[in-house]
Amino acid sequence: MTSAPDYRVACLWMGFFNLLMVFVTIWAVWGLVAAGMLAYAINLCITRLAWRKAQREAVYVKR
Repeated sequence: MTSAPDYRVACLWMGFFNLLMVFVTIWAVWGLVAAGMLAYAINLCITRLAWRKAQREAVYVKR
């Protein structure tokens, strides 16, 4: 068997494009403030996930 193709870059580009379309749609329907609030909420979620991952890795290394 041959190895499967690497679709990681294509997946990241499509994710970026889909997220961009969501922001454009929200901006068109509810305005820039709503799109900004959504972007801020997503940023907080990503930051919390990164913090949680760092905490788990720190506990793992500590033991």
